[in-house]
Amino acid sequence: MDRQLAQRMVGAACLLAVLVLVVPAILDGNPDSDAIITRPAVDDSLDLRTHTIRLDGEEREPPVPTRLQASPVPEPALTKVPPKPVATTPPVVPETVREPVRDLSREPVAPAETAPTRVNGGDWIVQLGSFSQRANADRLAADLKRKGFSVFIQSGGGTSGNFFRVRAGPVADRPAAEALARRLTAAGFKGGRVGRQ
Repeated sequence: MDRQLAQRMVGAACLLAVLVLVVPAILDGNPDSDAIITRPAVDDSLDLRTHTIRLDGEEREPPVPTRLQASPVPEPALTKVPPKPVATTPPVVPETVREPVRDLSREPVAPAETAPTRVNGGDWIVQLGSFSQRANADRLAADLKRKGFSVFIQSGGGTSGNFFRVRAGPVADRPAAEALARRLTAAGFKGGRVGRQ
């Protein structure tokens, strides 16, 4: 076993000698050769100036090459444009002006008048809906009143119980009722039926 260890030591010493003597000669090259290392010539036709490109939207004319200029012109100094402030918070409103947001769909609606008066003896109306629950009829009537229409709710029995009919009018004659139905349709209330009270 001592003989194997001695052979390994001799082999390691030989490798170390090769590395110390041969590798630097390979990396440095042959010092006896007449080769001269020169740097490549700089091509004067290349434009090696530094250019600044502005991305803030202002357009500038492209720079004129140095060879075409008659006299050197100093480049204009670039001014730093401050960024535009971004509003992240809503404007402050005094507490006396601010009103709480109300959910109108949950509030009770005042019932519309139930007994319309005849206009010039007219009894023509436009019926916009028939509901089994009074709250739904009141909600539609309130929406129509907000849009400026004369509305009333008429309750009456049906085969399956009491119904609440939302009606606009009354107006004097059928042509006036048809004109009222067209105005209601234009305001977003569809399905109105013209009839007598």
